Amino acid sequence: MNKKRQYHTLQFPVGLDVNWQTISTHVPLNTSLQDWLVDTGSLTERIQGLCKQFTVTVLGQGFSTLHDNERSYLTNQAGDYQVREVLLLADNTPWVFARSIIPSALLEKEWRSLGSAPLGKQLFNDQRFKRGEFQIATLDSHSFAECFSHNAPSHLLFARRSLFCLGQYSVLVAEVFLPDSPAYGELD
Repeated sequence: MNKKRQYHTLQFPVGLDVNWQTISTHVPLNTSLQDWLVDTGSLTERIQGLCKQFTVTVLGQGFSTLHDNERSYLTNQAGDYQVREVLLLADNTPWVFARSIIPSALLEKEWRSLGSAPLGKQLFNDQRFKRGEFQIATLDSHSFAECFSHNAPSHLLFARRSLFCLGQYSVLVAEVFLPDSPAYGELD
């Protein structure tokens, strides 16, 4: 019997308080995994091209305390932020957990009706946004992965984050590639 996971029962915010590093200071990566981690195109569109049904499950969005690593990465940014956490699912299988830090003013002015639409569509369909350099992190927490996947990881999970900047606004987007993601295809 195929049970559908109830992701809405996860407590928001899930969080992503990890040690981020530049790619150049990280251990050499498998070329397939590195391709996923440094791909500057839309992750949403890449996943959509690999599945029949793409969905976004919003785990939560609202005001929440930012992690120290997020606050320091958003230096010189004034104003309030909202945290948005989602799962990107391919054919009902979670491939990516994403945590975004979005200026409240941007949500009020331009993205009022974001809802369950992919944030990537907003960012990549607006040429005014400029993407910054990637940072990556590894997660060895089985409990994190087990929240989102039927498969316990046999390897570290990898994550990436970058800033999307538009004038005074900076949107921080962090994405964790979950165990069922094709990013790990050549590792197993």
